[in-house]
Amino acid sequence: MLTQQAIEQSSEIEAINQQLALTAERQDYAESRQWTNYLTLDPVRLVQNVLGGGDVQRDRLAIAGLELETANLIRRREEVAEDIASNVVNIMLDYWELRRRGELLASQLETHELRLKITEASYRTGHGSTDSMLSMWQRTTDLRVGCSENKVSMIRRIQELEALIEEDLEQYILTTLKPETCALHWNYVSEPTFTLIGEPE
Repeated sequence: MLTQQAIEQSSEIEAINQQLALTAERQDYAESRQWTNYLTLDPVRLVQNVLGGGDVQRDRLAIAGLELETANLIRRREEVAEDIASNVVNIMLDYWELRRRGELLASQLETHELRLKITEASYRTGHGSTDSMLSMWQRTTDLRVGCSENKVSMIRRIQELEALIEEDLEQYILTTLKPETCALHWNYVSEPTFTLIGEPE
């Protein structure tokens, strides 16, 4: 569906179709006027035409040239369509891979935040080391950055696809993306508001 939409919206495909229509008109005209080559008072031209030369040969060569042009245009249209289809498929593969990565990051972040809350509570009471606490906060930051980067990458892929099919895909995202995917939506714990304490006695 998306592939067909992209092909239908392609300006290059449209230009090729217009050229094909023009070439078909020229070929129809050339073929329709062939019989008029025999309507001449010039005996030399008449003999040439009857023998397949002269004006008849010229028109046949013109028609052959138009047929070759048509074949080349059709081949080019197929190549462009294949390139577009391949592009759409690659974008969608990237999108689904980013989506899976987003779900994994969301799961990792959720698990880490639960562990962080427990560790923070223990740290407030003087248990655990400052280095360990700093390491956990850094891990939280890293996971958030990973989610943010993943979100940006997914949005880029969607924008690329929107440019190809000339359609807003926001509704598509909302209906296919799982709520827990941190690609486009996630919840973060607030930054720690307490002061670091020293090593427990």
